[in-house]
Amino acid sequence: MQRWNLNLPALTIAAMLCSSTPTFAGDAGPPLPPDEVQIGLSPEAAKRAERFEQLNVYRRAVAGDAAARAEWDARKPEPRHALLSELAVTKEGSAARQQALLDLARLSTSEDATGQGLVAIARVAVADGDGSMRDLARKALIVRNDDRTPKLLASVLRADDALMRANAVAAMKAIGGPRLFEVIIEHWKEVWGAGPRNHMVVGAQRSYVADYDISGDSYDPVVRRFITGVVLDTKVLKVESDVYYVTIREVTPFDVNLPNNPAAWQKWLRQERPKLVQDAAKKRAVATAALHGRDEE
Repeated sequence: MQRWNLNLPALTIAAMLCSSTPTFAGDAGPPLPPDEVQIGLSPEAAKRAERFEQLNVYRRAVAGDAAARAEWDARKPEPRHALLSELAVTKEGSAARQQALLDLARLSTSEDATGQGLVAIARVAVADGDGSMRDLARKALIVRNDDRTPKLLASVLRADDALMRANAVAAMKAIGGPRLFEVIIEHWKEVWGAGPRNHMVVGAQRSYVADYDISGDSYDPVVRRFITGVVLDTKVLKVESDVYYVTIREVTPFDVNLPNNPAAWQKWLRQERPKLVQDAAKKRAVATAALHGRDEE
């Protein structure tokens, strides 16, 4: 079973979130539907077929099958969470997929210690093509109130896809709270400072005989060397810190006019922490009520 290391570099986490191919529960690709199950399946395909049957148990349980619900509830928590995470990141527009997100939203940090459920919700929030599913995933992230969430979303700010970056900012703004600002400022301080300047040399060293020294009745050559090539001097015109400055202004819930400097925002965070905690609590109450309403439908 795949375990998610949330201490990986930010770009690695971003690749997980932005990937369009599910990699949960065995890294063997999406489950096989029944018409693709044949005799002589490879071990990978057999695992996919088994997972498809296990997910079908959950689909029947969501549809109201009492026997399927009892069978699903009898499974161990970690395999259930892995299957829910896999179902959540598929592209099927089913009630079971929506319910999977709701079930993942209920998990505590200790119940989702590996982070696979959190990664699944975050992937839907930033990469899903269905706006209603992204909205549901954002609410699930708010309800989860997991301190690992801001780091996951901040990793997407350096992704190439502009839409995913915008979705990540929208999710960050929806979550709020001081931890979000702490993460942004931490990343910002890592790249803060004067724009770097550097150079590289593309060249070749050549040797030649420049002279001879007479030694008795022999001549010893004097070998000298010279280098030819090109020096490329570069200066960064736009630095990554701009991304964090723009982002922190977008996600701030209050009217704030601070300079492009992480130290100024860190001082503001210390002063405004109580207000940010209250604002996040209000958002969490609204999201919890919305998800509870979905459960009762």
